[in-house]
Amino acid sequence: MNTDAMVLRALLRLARRRLPADDEAIVVRVGAAPGAVRAAIRRLDAQGLVDRRPSPRLTMAGLAVAVAMLPAQGVAPALTAVRAPRAA
Repeated sequence: MNTDAMVLRALLRLARRRLPADDEAIVVRVGAAPGAVRAAIRRLDAQGLVDRRPSPRLTMAGLAVAVAMLPAQGVAPALTAVRAPRAA
């Protein structure tokens, strides 16, 4: 997984826990160099996935991308409960 994707996932985790998303918190979760994380945030901001000011946060488009990157096994049980029963 590249740094941009890891930053999106870190921002999603921080948002879900209602924790501040400062550079240090993102660096800890991503495990990359601070300069690489800042560069990824700049790229994501240019793509409209992150707002950098005053601190990094996901845009609605960034939230959609981050959620789409979640593993499918976390979504499957909820979807199976909604399916209609099969006809015999």
